[in-house]
Amino acid sequence: MGGNAVKVSRPVTFEEAKETIQWVKKHILPYANFSEEEMEILGSYGKKLDADLYNDIDIAVQISRLELFPNATQRLAGYLQSWGYDIKLNPGFGICSFGCPINGKSENGYVQIDFMLTYSLSWSSFLYHSPDFRKGESKYKGLYRNILLMALITEPEKEIIKTTPDGGIEEIEVNILRYPRGVWRVRKNFMGKKGKLVKNGYNVEGSEHFVTDNPMEVIDMTVGTDFIPMDIDTFEKLWGIVMSPNFKWINKREGIINRFIECLGEQNLPLPKELNR
Repeated sequence: MGGNAVKVSRPVTFEEAKETIQWVKKHILPYANFSEEEMEILGSYGKKLDADLYNDIDIAVQISRLELFPNATQRLAGYLQSWGYDIKLNPGFGICSFGCPINGKSENGYVQIDFMLTYSLSWSSFLYHSPDFRKGESKYKGLYRNILLMALITEPEKEIIKTTPDGGIEEIEVNILRYPRGVWRVRKNFMGKKGKLVKNGYNVEGSEHFVTDNPMEVIDMTVGTDFIPMDIDTFEKLWGIVMSPNFKWINKREGIINRFIECLGEQNLPLPKELNR
């Protein structure tokens, strides 16, 4: 959540983050009914340059597929609140942030920890992967790779279901990425209440169904069966596959790139140099 959810928190060094994670493993997770095997450190932890600080610490914790994200988020928040911690919730995304005493000592200040609930640790590790900047693995944050991946999930298998008399697109069926839940197939309608098409449509009730949260299945549907997660773990690697002559969706490439550019614009992110074609 970018380190902005909990106001009492401050950025920390790698050593402070490391010590705090160890403290959380011993003094928070067991009492919130999570084992160490049900957690995974995500994102850029241990991958930043020595002088860089960590605004927050992302920790995935696995819940049962029978439990709803909002319920599990509220349950975890209840524990943390009862222990007196400052919290911030995003139930829809299954995120419970709290101000954690650095190394367990309030006199050291607080760092924001984002508990990110998941049905699958392998899915969360795949989706929230960050390049190792100490090794120069990428020039870009993992967000760039994920935005391109989202375009690859959405664009190739988009199907037009209904058009208006003048050729406008009224309804489509498309795959979408829902961060904690995986890939879903939905039908979206763009006809507004006044009988005119709108930019942001709505999901047609009853049309949604789960596709997958298996990383290998997502790789198969986006770039093909010849690849594994490490082949697309940076923007540069994934871009190289998209631009290769053997790209699985080469006939849809222009639409994929246009969607990628559009999403970057929506988040006010600069275009990567690789787009200077």
